[in-house]
Amino acid sequence: MGKTRKNRVRNGKVNPISLPGGNDAIEEDLGTNAKTEGPVQVILEQLQSPSVEEKLSGLQMLSTICQSQQNLIDILESDLIRVAAPLLVDTTSSALRQAAAGSFRNLSVCGVEMCEVLVEQDVLTPLLQLFKIYAEKLDWTPTFDPQFDNQLDEVSDTFLHAVNLLWNLCESTSVAVDTFNQAQLLESFMRCLNFDVFGMDIAIAVCQCLLIISEDNPTSWAVLSACGSAFGSLLTLEGGFPECLLRTLAAGIMANVPALSEPYLQQILTSLSKTLDENHRAVLGDLTSDLPLLQKEEVPELEVAEESRRMELDETDDAAARRRRKADLPTPLETKVKHVGWLLEAQRVAGETLTNLSSSDDDGNSDDYVEDSEDESINDGDTSSSGNLQMCDKLPVEILEGIKSLNIIEKLWQRAQPVPENVFLILKECERSLAKKLKTLRISALLCLQNLCNTMSTEDLGGAGAIYSVWLDLGQQVFQGDNDAHLLEASTALMRASLEHLRNCPELFEKMTESDLQLMLNGVESCSEAEIRANWLRMLGILGCLLPENLVKIIITFILETSIKETDAWAISEAMDSLMDMFSDNDWLQIVYEVNLVQKSRELERSLKAKLRQQKRDLGDRYPAVATVRTNLVRFTKYIEAGLKKYKPQTS
Repeated sequence: MGKTRKNRVRNGKVNPISLPGGNDAIEEDLGTNAKTEGPVQVILEQLQSPSVEEKLSGLQMLSTICQSQQNLIDILESDLIRVAAPLLVDTTSSALRQAAAGSFRNLSVCGVEMCEVLVEQDVLTPLLQLFKIYAEKLDWTPTFDPQFDNQLDEVSDTFLHAVNLLWNLCESTSVAVDTFNQAQLLESFMRCLNFDVFGMDIAIAVCQCLLIISEDNPTSWAVLSACGSAFGSLLTLEGGFPECLLRTLAAGIMANVPALSEPYLQQILTSLSKTLDENHRAVLGDLTSDLPLLQKEEVPELEVAEESRRMELDETDDAAARRRRKADLPTPLETKVKHVGWLLEAQRVAGETLTNLSSSDDDGNSDDYVEDSEDESINDGDTSSSGNLQMCDKLPVEILEGIKSLNIIEKLWQRAQPVPENVFLILKECERSLAKKLKTLRISALLCLQNLCNTMSTEDLGGAGAIYSVWLDLGQQVFQGDNDAHLLEASTALMRASLEHLRNCPELFEKMTESDLQLMLNGVESCSEAEIRANWLRMLGILGCLLPENLVKIIITFILETSIKETDAWAISEAMDSLMDMFSDNDWLQIVYEVNLVQKSRELERSLKAKLRQQKRDLGDRYPAVATVRTNLVRFTKYIEAGLKKYKPQTS
């Protein structure tokens, strides 16, 4: 999400507060005091010192120790956050405020738990107090120093760190969003949308924060809905990747606000489509040819080191500070990496925004469920809780026509594709943050396509043949990919949604062999994630309605054996639901007899009932669906048992 930078602290500077000695001083502190006290204790002592220089040194050290897991644990177990928080509004030194904001920003990217602790230890109070100071200074605007590549001044850089910190906190905990609502500061953020005045970095950071704050937050909508023209003007932005991200974020914010999403719908869709037009694979391929140079640039020139030290001895403090600041400026290649990261972020946001816009409100009402697993009022033949759903359009006509006319499905599919292996390996080695952004982009595109599969008709998705090709391509990617759990879950979810459209197309699977089927069976057996197993098992159930009887028996046998060993109630319910689906059009009584289905179904009834009780809290919103499957399984068992009593088994 553009929040980290290789070999640099979060605020993009190795020595952002211009301490004498730079990183050498930090390493010296860590090398001596830390041996006996540990870095966290050293920082605590420095922050409680009356000396501004000591406090600055402590904050700089705090920015650099976040990469160590043990240091993070020590921070969580100490009072360091509570001690450092007031420095966000320190009145003695603007450098202290900048360093504190940068340090907390670094901490906030260390995970949800860290953000929750930051909120618990009341970082929000001084943070919002800091924002009030900026809000009251109506004439405040950034200054950009042309001698230093138009970098932000100290006061504006502090604001940038503070916005990023707020964004991370609001993304991690609803308490931060509620507290921000109460502070009534949202309106003061609106003027930062003027990137000609505030610069792209601040405008983008503010929009990233607003995108999170505006999600399912009616309190924010009153202010944001009055800014339609300001956001609307951003939808037409042209230019490079910074403009692309800002345009996409504006579209995402408007999509979150009901009063803006309807009148601006077509402009929002057009803007998102334009973002997805960018060929990220070509961009990354071009970048990775230069990335190895980035590491070479970071190697110090040993032959000039001694000369540099002699010059440093003769420098004034001001000259030394300017020299260090200039040395810390990003190189053109580092700026290129940052902008490519912004493109990947923009395309991820585009996918998520399209998912929100196209999500069906009519997903069934789980509140109607009444727990009564022994009720026999349902017709014995109605054994499946899902059945063969009619695959028809559930989208508003305006959204459906926009998606079709802008060719959004094809663009999403292109964004979901893996990059060549050599490109990915270079990204993992040289720029891990980009590799992570690439993964989240692919997941976003896959999940958006899954959602569209669930809300659009087969015809509007391109027809059964096109959907079958997608299903095959995904299968190859799944079995040949890097087996990342999050990617696998998104890929198998899309495969499952695609296969739902092919329930009435058995001719497409005529060439499927037992060895092809075995790949899927192996996928279930080798998978450690219950969500992915559930997707595989559901797909097997659909295939059981399409394949010849010899393969159907393999599927039924596998589902039964796997479900008996399964520990997750949701995965068992998905398997049983798919199993019952297979019997909706054919009783398969010979197979029922050969696999001893009645006895195994009864065993699974008891297992699912026990797990339903044990995992009720973990299941959450899924509990009613799992309970319904268990109810239907009881009826299903009685139904096939009755049928088997009238059947004369075939013997070889």
